[in-house]
Amino acid sequence: MTALTIDALCADAQVLVTCGTGGVGKTSVAAALGVRAAQLGRRVCVITIDPAKRLADAIGLTNDLGNEPQQVVTDSIGELWVTMLDVRETFDNLVRSTSPTPERAREVMENSFYRNLSRSISGTRDYMAAERLYELSNDERFDLIIVDTPPSRNALDFLESPERLARFLKHPIVRLLIAPSRGGFRIANAALTPVLKLISNIVGSDALSGVAAFLKAFDGMENEFSRRALAVADTLRSDKTGFVVVTAPSPDALKEADHFVSELKRLGITLKMIVANRMPPRFGTTSSTAEHLAATASSGDTARAHALLAELYEDAERAEEGINGFLARAEEKFAGVPSSTATEMPSDIHDMESIVVLAQQLAAPQARQ
Repeated sequence: MTALTIDALCADAQVLVTCGTGGVGKTSVAAALGVRAAQLGRRVCVITIDPAKRLADAIGLTNDLGNEPQQVVTDSIGELWVTMLDVRETFDNLVRSTSPTPERAREVMENSFYRNLSRSISGTRDYMAAERLYELSNDERFDLIIVDTPPSRNALDFLESPERLARFLKHPIVRLLIAPSRGGFRIANAALTPVLKLISNIVGSDALSGVAAFLKAFDGMENEFSRRALAVADTLRSDKTGFVVVTAPSPDALKEADHFVSELKRLGITLKMIVANRMPPRFGTTSSTAEHLAATASSGDTARAHALLAELYEDAERAEEGINGFLARAEEKFAGVPSSTATEMPSDIHDMESIVVLAQQLAAPQARQ
C-alpha cells in the first residue's frame, strides 16, 4: 500500500466522490470524510445526489435537506455543510444564470417541453448532478465538495453526462434547430424537413411545436451550457479530485467494488482510496463474551470462566480467519490502492456523534482497527 492517508486526502482534495453498493455505509463514510476535513480546517459541503434521504438520516437531521446547503454544528476549526440535489431547482437556476434576459429565462421555464424535461427526474438527474457540482465548486463558501453517489451500478453515469451534453449541443441537427435565420426560427430549413416530419409522426405536431418553441427560446444559451459541462468534466478528471470506493466484508460488496474500480479505469480516472467499512471488531475486552468472562472470573466460578475463555478464543479465531480472508482478496483485487478501514458500529448511524467516531476510525493509523 502507498502512503496516502485519509487525512492527506481530506487536506488536499477539492472534490471527493464516494461510490459503492447499497449496505456498505457509503453515505456515512461521505459524512465522516466531511467531518474529518472540517476537523482539519476545511470548509466542506457534502452533497448527496441519491434521491433517498440517507444523508439527513445519517447525521440525525430532523428537517429535510434541500438544494441550498445548510451548516451542521461541529466541534471543528473548519465548517461542515450538507445539501441534497434538487433536480428541478438546479435546472431552473441553470436557465436563469445562462439566459441573456429574465424574460428569456421565463419563456424557457414556462415552455411545456421544458417543464416535462425538468420533471423527468431519471432523465435529467445525472446532468443536473454535474451542474450542481459546478455551482458548488465555484461557491466561495467551500474549498472541498464531497459527492455521495446513489448505491447503484449506474452511479457513475453522471461522470460522463457533461461530455454527453456537450456532444448533444454540438450535434448538427441540434445546431440547426437552435440557430435562428434572418427570417426567424429555422424550423422550415429544407435539410431538416424530413427529420422533423419523422419526429412529428412519432411524438405529434403539438409536442414538436413545444420542442421547437423551447429550442427557439434556448438560442444563445447552449454555448454556456456546453462550457459549464466541459468545465465539470475537467474537474472530475483533475488531480485535485479523488474517488473513494466503499466496500464491506462480503463477497457481493467486494464484487461491486471491483465493478466501480473497473468503471473508473475505463473512464481513465485514478482511484484514490478504498474504504473497507463495517469490519467486525477485534475480539478483546470490548466484546460481550469478554465482558461476561470478566464478570464470571471475578465471581470465582473458574470452571465457567475457563469455558468462556475457550469460547472467546474460538470466536476470535473464526473472526480473524474471515477478516484476513477478506483483506487478502481485497489486497489482491486492489493492489497498490491506498486503503482505510472502519469497524461496524453497534447500531445504525443516526447522529453526528457516531459520524465523528467513524471519522476517527478512518483517520486512525491503519493497522487494522
